[in-house]
Amino acid sequence: MKHLRIGALLSAILVVAAACTGTPAKSSTTLVVALPGDIVRTDSMLTDDSNSSYVIQQVVEGLVGLAPGSTSEIVPVLATALPTVSKDGLTYTFKLREGVKFHDGTDFNAAAVVYNYERFRTVPDALQEYSYYTGAVFGGFGDASNLESATAVDDYTVKIKLRTVSSNFVLTQTLPVFGIQSPTALALGLADNSETDITKITGAQGGAGAMVGTGPFKFSSWVEGDSVEIVRNDTYWNTAAIAKLEAVIFKPVAEETQRVNGLADGTYDLVQVIAPADVATIAANTGLQAIDRGSSFNIFCLQMNQTYAPVSNPMIREAIAYAIDKESLIQTFYAGAADVAKNWMPMNVQYALDLELPTYDPAKAMELIAASGETDLTIDFWYPNDVTRPYMPDPKGLFEAISAQLEAVGFTVVAHDAKWRSGYLDQEAAGAYEMWLLGWTGDWAGPDNFLSTAFFHYVDGKPSPEFAYKNDKLDATMAAALAATSDAQAKKLWEKAQNLIRADLPTVPIANSKPQAGASIDVKGFVGSAGLNEYLNLVYLDRTGN
Repeated sequence: MKHLRIGALLSAILVVAAACTGTPAKSSTTLVVALPGDIVRTDSMLTDDSNSSYVIQQVVEGLVGLAPGSTSEIVPVLATALPTVSKDGLTYTFKLREGVKFHDGTDFNAAAVVYNYERFRTVPDALQEYSYYTGAVFGGFGDASNLESATAVDDYTVKIKLRTVSSNFVLTQTLPVFGIQSPTALALGLADNSETDITKITGAQGGAGAMVGTGPFKFSSWVEGDSVEIVRNDTYWNTAAIAKLEAVIFKPVAEETQRVNGLADGTYDLVQVIAPADVATIAANTGLQAIDRGSSFNIFCLQMNQTYAPVSNPMIREAIAYAIDKESLIQTFYAGAADVAKNWMPMNVQYALDLELPTYDPAKAMELIAASGETDLTIDFWYPNDVTRPYMPDPKGLFEAISAQLEAVGFTVVAHDAKWRSGYLDQEAAGAYEMWLLGWTGDWAGPDNFLSTAFFHYVDGKPSPEFAYKNDKLDATMAAALAATSDAQAKKLWEKAQNLIRADLPTVPIANSKPQAGASIDVKGFVGSAGLNEYLNLVYLDRTGN
């Protein structure tokens, strides 16, 4: 999901009830999970962060999802099979499961799917800044959206029509953002596009109408800053996958040491992300287990917005790239469990090129600064102060190290920090920051998810305000790549897109981390995924010591 990724369909989480703010008693039927930060909202369409997605995907299901542990294997969920596609590649026909009900008792059917997709298409202006994925995936809203229509053929058949061919359409629909929520609940929670003040949308704030899907868990409560709770759906339509746990409780724990200590003393059963430096400690404890998620599926970047000087100057951006000692950052903050980034996507993503990005060379950085013509080298630089991310294990430490490296070549850094969910994400997305730390955990294994969805897409025909990076040729090239009818054509176009980005160096890729999870030895059935599509309805607790 956005910058974090949002992971994939069906992951589970749980949190403590609204009246409870302490650590729950240990139980063989309740899993306590430490997340690196709090969720942002309880409406899947109005979220773009991986903490929220990690909870929501356990509760709200889409037409399709990803197989456990996979970043690319699509499986039908609320659809009975993958869709049939018209000859012109524009219309997708989904057959839907019958007999499924939402958690509030509302029937799941074609009318409910149409209701949700019309909501994706017609996001009000005031809510579009909170609906990142719908704008990024469909290229805008209303008449600018590539989603032309969704229509019910009969009670259990839906046709979704696009305006232009998009080869990634089905894969994008595995995102929790495109989960199908109860129309009844959306209306109850004022999340049906009738209310444009997000603070009044109870369905997004954990109140009435919040997070009502069809999944193996039901939303119970959210105590902001303390916990989120989901409970087992005993009438889940997929009887073979009814959750083994009665509940999952998610606790936001930004501080790495607190997460690891809590795992060791039994406060938490599962820690979604552990710092690379703590892997050996956890592995050495016979009561704990470190969970390797395999190869990297993320990118950490030093982000910049071209509205602001001096970073609007391409020579300055190049100088910044030469000023950063990426190898040193990886050794210091990732314990070596990361690769120096060679692109804006991991090298295991389809069509990825080694773009020969600038390597550490302070002298070269100072030469570029001198040649740039810029005299005011003051930069406002932001970092989040209450969260860690799989690609960013120590935001403050990374900020301080990068700031020192920039100041060493002549920049003046003005430090700023903000809380992740109550300002940081919204402000950077709106273009309020000149420079900031952020990355992306992949949603699906295609170049478009990183180059377009994550970073450099246009919205309503204009550059995203997040980076203010205008490159019409790039936008057209990525659109053509998505509409390509052959692998050879797609490869050629995506390689062209990567080279166009490299020529401008709009931001600075730093590292591809390999995040691991930590868990009690009692946790069984957990399937790790580089994309964080981890299905906790498969998990159970064996506290017998066997």
